[in-house]
Amino acid sequence: MAHMATLSSKGQLVIPAKLRHELGLKPGVRVIFSKRGKSLLIEPGAYEAVLALRGNTQGCLWRRIWPKRVVKTRKKQRRK
Repeated sequence: MAHMATLSSKGQLVIPAKLRHELGLKPGVRVIFSKRGKSLLIEPGAYEAVLALRGNTQGCLWRRIWPKRVVKTRKKQRRK
């Protein structure tokens, strides 16, 4: 579905409320602009994408093992 917006004289663009809600974009969220041919792609920033996944890894094996590996690696790095 296409949505229309108007670019202001300052280069500001308002993302329609329906799209902001569907994508979970909230005030202060950083976005990434990419040029694709003659089109402009707007995506949530990497940090926001990671936050959107928060809670989806409950009970995963790597979630229990990974922190232990990080601690061991950091201890080794400090010793050097």
